[in-house]
Amino acid sequence: MPISHSDRISGTIYAITTSAERAGDMAIAYLRAKTDGSTDSYGVYDHKADAEKELHNKFSSYDTDRDRVYAISLDIRVAEEI
Repeated sequence: MPISHSDRISGTIYAITTSAERAGDMAIAYLRAKTDGSTDSYGVYDHKADAEKELHNKFSSYDTDRDRVYAISLDIRVAEEI
């Protein structure tokens, strides 16, 4: 599900990487790039099917023995709404 921006950011993005920690770093970089208007989000996808397709693309640089698709769920909102 693509991320929607406003007073609340919610949705799921998918990162291809080797660890959950790296996936978190990639998610932060992805959100920062979206805020700056950049489209550079190498390895991060709005849809799981796109990430899985790229992971298994024989022309990509990913190693299916090492890399996995991680789902990052976001629910960022104003604290008073909790």
